[in-house]
Amino acid sequence: MLVKTASDKTFSAPGAFAEPGVGVTHMLNNRWAYHLVFWTLYYLFLCLIFYSAYEIREPVFYFQYIVFLPVSAALVYFNIYVLIPSLIYRKRYGYYIFSLALALLVTALVDQFLKKMFVHFGSSIFGYTSDLNFKNIFTEAIGLFYLTGFTTGIKLTKDWIRNQQLMKEREKQYLETELNFLKTQIHPHFFFNTLNNLYSLTLKKSDQAPEVVLKLSSLMSYMLYESNSAKVSLAKEIGYLQNYLDLEKLRFGQRLTVLFEIEGQIEEVSIPPMILILFVENSFKHGVKNNVNHIQIDISLKLEAEYLFFRIKNPMGNHPSTANAGIGLKNAKRRLELLYGENYQLDISERDNEFVVFLKIPV
Repeated sequence: MLVKTASDKTFSAPGAFAEPGVGVTHMLNNRWAYHLVFWTLYYLFLCLIFYSAYEIREPVFYFQYIVFLPVSAALVYFNIYVLIPSLIYRKRYGYYIFSLALALLVTALVDQFLKKMFVHFGSSIFGYTSDLNFKNIFTEAIGLFYLTGFTTGIKLTKDWIRNQQLMKEREKQYLETELNFLKTQIHPHFFFNTLNNLYSLTLKKSDQAPEVVLKLSSLMSYMLYESNSAKVSLAKEIGYLQNYLDLEKLRFGQRLTVLFEIEGQIEEVSIPPMILILFVENSFKHGVKNNVNHIQIDISLKLEAEYLFFRIKNPMGNHPSTANAGIGLKNAKRRLELLYGENYQLDISERDNEFVVFLKIPV
């Protein structure tokens, strides 16, 4: 029987009121600079329209029109900081449309009032558009509507990007938390059994007791310190596996033979810590533990073309079927999914009364 793993992740988007993540902090710190650039470009765009389309050549007009920018800005910021968060993000679309229409009308009236003020103090440029009639107010509101629509698009896009980034950060934190949790589940029963064996050797005053203590200390040191890193050198991981195998050979004695073959240049190669040990531990747990016969476990590790190939073979023993894998294998599959997504291969098969695990991961 052959089993191949595949990852299937789902993501849930954060709420509309999510706080910005670290990645957007720099942009938020420079908010005023970005806004100043936007309004400068908007003003220059209007000047270009007035100059080319309406052929307004009087320089004083362009200075006077600066007065209208704070009014337009008030409408824009009222929309993006009040109406959108309180109405659109709460799915109160009818209230939003009504409130925005009212805000556009009020702003258009304010602009018409400013035009009448300029006319009152002697300006003739705004004379033909300063009357408070439906045509002038509607025309002014349409111009403001274009500005509001454009800035609304910017606001919604910015919030979408921010939420996507926050979602990725939360997913990353979740994956790191889950990985750390999975690490804590790695072979606690192995240490329990090793301590029992150590106790037995101590009672017998065996010469092997100091060696067991030394190797157990090395294993625990590796778990406590090295395994906290995202990656460790392959040489250290192999050393950890070798210590584990040595303790198991001390435990099972002459009835156990372990063949561990290594091929390829392992120097300067790194992998996530404590990936391979899960399969090694599983082979001892189910292939050796309750088997009274002579047992042989074959392990091979090969580096080739930027990939690590790992294979372990042991007798079936009381090994669970791949359809009902134990916690160790489920743990291993979950870690591989979190670390590599679909960029790995894990084959678990049973043939000729042997249990074979084949793993391929990028390095």
